[in-house]
Amino acid sequence: MVRFGVLTGFEQQVRDLQGDPGAVLRTLGLSEDYFASHHEEDFMPYDLAESILHQAAMATAHPHFAALLGARHDIAVMGAVGYLMQQSNNVGAALQELSDHHSFQVKDASSVGVGVIGEQAFVSYHNFNSVEFSRYSAELAMAHALVIIRALCGGRWKPIRVNFRHRQPDQLMHYLKIFSAPVYFGQFKNEILFPKIWLDKPIPRADSGLKQILHTHITQLNELSAANLPEHVMSLIREMLPSGDCSIGTVADRLIVHERTLQRMLKRQDTSFSMLLDQVRMDIATDRLANSAVSIIQLSDYLGYADNTAFTRAFKRWYGITPMLWRKSPDSRP
Repeated sequence: MVRFGVLTGFEQQVRDLQGDPGAVLRTLGLSEDYFASHHEEDFMPYDLAESILHQAAMATAHPHFAALLGARHDIAVMGAVGYLMQQSNNVGAALQELSDHHSFQVKDASSVGVGVIGEQAFVSYHNFNSVEFSRYSAELAMAHALVIIRALCGGRWKPIRVNFRHRQPDQLMHYLKIFSAPVYFGQFKNEILFPKIWLDKPIPRADSGLKQILHTHITQLNELSAANLPEHVMSLIREMLPSGDCSIGTVADRLIVHERTLQRMLKRQDTSFSMLLDQVRMDIATDRLANSAVSIIQLSDYLGYADNTAFTRAFKRWYGITPMLWRKSPDSRP
């Protein structure tokens, strides 16, 4: 899975090259508003992202389309990870953050390495798919590495060389222009190399407090991708119901994710916000009806219903009887 944000500007890039982004998407069976209908924090299948880049390269007659797209980005394309990198003490620490949190951008498809060989440092990108099937994503990733390191180091930084695993395309000069360095193909790794002295360069205005906040946020998002997400959402629903403002939007805000991202994450757990909201309401309703003297009107208001009639309809949908009958007749409870 690939984060939509890494393809920011795709449609404009196609237009700049005299192409039709809608036609590119239609060729792949996608709607023309495919990008507009998704948030940058949503994810698409990796093979689809590779196919989109490939189709755009063919449609615009620019085999280096992915490298061009990556080069027009800045460090903000990395989202929260990009901001986290900018709060690191030095460039080396920032690049390690990129390696550690690469799964925040691409899940289960690739990895990023950072290291030193002799006097040279490197940032590498390894894709788990075949070399040719990952060609465009590799070029996009190396262009991203270029703009990220340049943002951290400043305009004086230049790479020593750039390596790609796939075969050399016909027009090498375009890659030389994009990377402003020698570019080699058919190599062992996709990587960008530069003098290791840059790793020690301090990052100005780094904020250790903000770094900790971002670390917590990214860790939380990674944890929310696990099986405990439904329980966490239900806990927030219980907390927010009495306020009268408990919607998927407000819960997503508390989790610091986009509403569509939360929907996607819950879908992966075979559930939805409405199902979890129903479950919490059912639990609270039966507990209060059995263990308190709260009125039906008070309970419906607490659970966020417009009136007690709406609550009664929901309760009958759950249990087949009215809440009043459920309270009065313990033996009839499901």
